[in-house]
Amino acid sequence: MQLAVVVGIVSFTKAHRYLAEYEDDELFSDCPNQPENVLNIHGLANLTELTFTRQQDNFHVSGNFTLLWNIEKTDRVQGTFVIFKYDRREWVPTLYTIKCNDFCPILFDKNQYWYSLWTKYITNIDEIKNKCLNVPGTKIIQEDFDMHIEIANAMDNMEGEHKIRVELQAFDQSNRMRPTSICYEVKVNFVKLARKLNAKLP
Repeated sequence: MQLAVVVGIVSFTKAHRYLAEYEDDELFSDCPNQPENVLNIHGLANLTELTFTRQQDNFHVSGNFTLLWNIEKTDRVQGTFVIFKYDRREWVPTLYTIKCNDFCPILFDKNQYWYSLWTKYITNIDEIKNKCLNVPGTKIIQEDFDMHIEIANAMDNMEGEHKIRVELQAFDQSNRMRPTSICYEVKVNFVKLARKLNAKLP
């Protein structure tokens, strides 16, 4: 089963499609220059039951994971997802930014990105749909899938080294931010899909 991640699709007939090739075998990396209260992917979840197997253009994901982030079930989780491009020896943000002030209510909404990108592959939805990312000890059980990331863009050249940053913050019922937040990155190299396909021709 394949997971097609399409971020920031631009609906133009002449849009170029780009395929992501993963930079690191570990897949997830830490956000640089963060204070101690900003946790990495391992502060969000225990991944010891999750396996990432590198394939030609993607990772095959199998297994389950258990949430660790110490927040409350009633907290509001804010999520920000930004794609950066490495340009002239520095990381600069691109136009691809998604910010959701209240992530949990749409986590399993079939009309949202999250469902088609990931949550449709979770098999214990009925058990966890009211817990979101908020209850430590919750196990997320999912089907195997391939992480195959494509982007369509008619405006900018997306080829080259990029990274996808995920930031999660939790707020209590008085709208006070919890002491810890989450930040992690996935480094990729975008290759124009037409060029990739041509390179495979004899």
